[in-house]
Amino acid sequence: MHGALEGIRVLDCTQIIAGPLAASLLSEMGADVLKIEPLEGEPWRLQAEIIPKESKNFLVQNRGKRSIALDFKDPRVAPIRDRLLTSADVLITNYRPGVPETLGIDYQSARRINPRIIYAENTAFGKTGPDAQRRGYDIVAQAMSGLSTSNPNLQNGLPMPVAFAPADVVTGFALAWAITAALYHRQRTGQGQAITSSLLLSALALQAGSREIVALDEPLRHEKLAHLAQARARGASIDEIIHERRRFAPELAGNIYYRPYRTKDSYLVVGCLGPGPRARFRQALGITDPRYEPGFDRTNLAEVGNELVRICEETFLQRTNEEWLTYLEQFDIACGPVRFIEELFDDPQVQANGYIQEYEHTLLGPIRGPAPIVQMSATPTRIQRASPALGEHTDDILREIGFTPDEIQQFRADGLVR
Repeated sequence: MHGALEGIRVLDCTQIIAGPLAASLLSEMGADVLKIEPLEGEPWRLQAEIIPKESKNFLVQNRGKRSIALDFKDPRVAPIRDRLLTSADVLITNYRPGVPETLGIDYQSARRINPRIIYAENTAFGKTGPDAQRRGYDIVAQAMSGLSTSNPNLQNGLPMPVAFAPADVVTGFALAWAITAALYHRQRTGQGQAITSSLLLSALALQAGSREIVALDEPLRHEKLAHLAQARARGASIDEIIHERRRFAPELAGNIYYRPYRTKDSYLVVGCLGPGPRARFRQALGITDPRYEPGFDRTNLAEVGNELVRICEETFLQRTNEEWLTYLEQFDIACGPVRFIEELFDDPQVQANGYIQEYEHTLLGPIRGPAPIVQMSATPTRIQRASPALGEHTDDILREIGFTPDEIQQFRADGLVR
């Protein structure tokens, strides 16, 4: 059986995380993804290299692709570029606005050569507006979107970014999702189209605070903005600002139902969402929660919540992780141990579902990593190959788009390809 995107060719002209991840996801659905790299390799190859031109970061985001290395900036590469565009179904870019135009790989240039092409362009902050030309990465999008302060991890008084690059990762998945929809639209209509995404929008979409019921939430938002202005004017630290803002959501101070706990020998988390699971949690711990009783005086909300937190934290310290997990499962409470990633490779649940798979890298040998994130019965997903070595498939790809061995040799002699 073939993957759903068998026969689809993707030109991946992207770097770092969001675009490369999107293209890698498409490869797991069967697409032939050509990683178009500069002659020196994309920057992610060169970040904390294991061996020359290979890094773990690159391995993660570029699995399943073939690599062709060429110099898009040299005008003599235009015949190669144009034949690649002719052969492609999808083109993905993630340059700052205006750069694709200078390289001849913007949507208008691509569609003149191939009217059916699906063009997916990711930027940091959108294609227009005062920040359009600002250089941006995930950490900047997290900061500018409010994500890094929405659930802050403060170290030495500084708001630290979420480590797994959420704006990049969400954008990667969203791009792959949009590209598959655009391919379906093309199948029905014969028409290509342009897709745009940005790290800023992805970071906004991740936050519950980016949605408001105008009648209820807009006044509170302006109250928060007034507090921010006052706090900044008096030189308050971000730690002080975050602490003061808790008064706008006093119920968060008493969160006992959806959080980690320390036990006698380790840590676990519980997740109780909705009245039923929360009632079972109270039953399991033998506690009452006055906040659920009729007529509760909300002026005491924070005080009552803090006392409940203290009681629950002390209770969980009385048993081991295993004892608590066994006990809580009797009440059908969602819970689990806090682990480190190294523990997952030999985990029975991971092994039973085949969630870790092995594949071969040309230079590094066997690699183990997560299986494709979805499984499909009729059009199975699969890992086509490890990430490619720089320029590993240059000759193969150039032959496929019609260049002769002599022409390829000349391209290399002219320094256009690697």
